Amino acid sequence: MKQRGLFHTIFGNKEKPSQNNATDFNMYSLLNSFNSTYYQNTGNAWDMNEVRSAVDALCRNFAKLKAKHVRTGKTGISKIERLLNYRPNSQMEAYSFYYKICANLKLTNNAFIYPEYSTSGELVAVWPLMSNRIDLLEKNGQLYLKFIFNTGKVKCVPYEDVIHMRGHFFDHDIFGSKNTALRPALEMASTINQGVSNAAKLINSIRGILSAKVSSKDEDLTKARDKFVQNNFQMSSNGSGIIVTDTKMDYTPINEKASPLSKDQLEYTKNAIYDYFGVNEAIVQNKFKEDEWTAFYEGAIEPIAIQMSQCFTNCLFTDTERSYGNEVMFEANRLQYASNTTKVSVVKELAPIAVLMIDDVREIFNLAPLPNGEGQKVLQSLNYINANIADSYQSNGDTPPPPKEDEEDQPEEDPQEENTDESQDNEGGVDNGDKQQ
Repeated sequence: MKQRGLFHTIFGNKEKPSQNNATDFNMYSLLNSFNSTYYQNTGNAWDMNEVRSAVDALCRNFAKLKAKHVRTGKTGISKIERLLNYRPNSQMEAYSFYYKICANLKLTNNAFIYPEYSTSGELVAVWPLMSNRIDLLEKNGQLYLKFIFNTGKVKCVPYEDVIHMRGHFFDHDIFGSKNTALRPALEMASTINQGVSNAAKLINSIRGILSAKVSSKDEDLTKARDKFVQNNFQMSSNGSGIIVTDTKMDYTPINEKASPLSKDQLEYTKNAIYDYFGVNEAIVQNKFKEDEWTAFYEGAIEPIAIQMSQCFTNCLFTDTERSYGNEVMFEANRLQYASNTTKVSVVKELAPIAVLMIDDVREIFNLAPLPNGEGQKVLQSLNYINANIADSYQSNGDTPPPPKEDEEDQPEEDPQEENTDESQDNEGGVDNGDKQQ
């Protein structure tokens, strides 16, 4: 049976003759480094409880974003929008796809997405890539990325054909910076976790203190302890659970087993990791209020969504397509996390001025759209009108007549001139909405 792995699923079986031939490429020269090789190494950060809880809180909220293909003068859902919102590739649904992108970006400060096209040039899938090593190569003046995966498989891709998102983009010309700033907090958290684990084992193993009232040798104390444990803590010899001592020994049980580490130390380390990833305890434990969620979205999720929108737009569309208004936007319905009071207030303010459709209002309250397109009707109050027809609306289509002058101030008119004016009016038909008798 012929095997087909994920590598061939993403990149296909056919390779260009010189696609992965190292002799056809040169190392790409950087401005601030002589090393054109980048290693994506997260260390053991993902295995730490505080790091995983912080990254997971960010990723699971980031994965709720929805893609929107904006096209000037066109409506409806395009194929690109359906692909990005439901099944970006054959192995992932949209939630897992965006979760993985955010996790890669936060743990490595780099996220790579490879678009797959059909033979006709139509976008059929997008794949998040994660390799152990990436080499920067150059051929005919074009930058290439050489992905070297953990399995040893290699793929060279033009940089312009890959969606590349970066975090902490400062000290490298191409890639995002490494998370070295997080290392002290990780080391401290690792030390504290080991200390807590060892202390817990020690505390749980100590049941009490058996003190001798008379001085004895070490051998005698050891024998007395072993005999005391055998007689009192083994079910075979002490089924009643009652401890008996004599005047030679005094036993004191230990009931309170406090941790040797202070609460402040634990909180400091946890908050240092949470601050680095832009979350807090309320977000991690899903106890946030409306204002806290808004601040979290605007400070942690929205910047990544803006970057992802720009990266997808630049890679998926040509300059000509972008000039016609094609772009990909990622956005979230923040009103879903608002209180009912806020939702009602927003609907009351926006619905009368024709901003919301019926389905928009239903979505705010987590309701399904109406069938047969009934929800695509725009709501509007009759208290608002188009400014261009405001004058006509108020005068019922008639131009208000000029103000009348007093008869005493008016000069006498010549009958012949009056007849001439009437004849001129009749030649133009009915004007100003006057009815002809």
